[in-house]
Amino acid sequence: MPHRHQTPLRGVKAIPRPKQGERDYAAVNYEYAGCEGSIHEVVEINGRSLAKVGFKDRKIVYYYLEDLELDREAKRGTFHDQTP
Repeated sequence: MPHRHQTPLRGVKAIPRPKQGERDYAAVNYEYAGCEGSIHEVVEINGRSLAKVGFKDRKIVYYYLEDLELDREAKRGTFHDQTP
């Protein structure tokens, strides 16, 4: 299944607010609901944007972008984007 990467949101703080009963989510998605993480990348799969969110305990969980509360004021990018 082809996908397209979108990185303008890399490093942005995000708080997941998953909808109850979402068939594509597992227990871990609801376990991290309300916890602050940061976006590592966003990919588009089958017309939907899916964000890879990393948390302080180093756990990575995927959420639909529409289910994330984003810090719109945050500086974009991570250390990967910085030049020495």
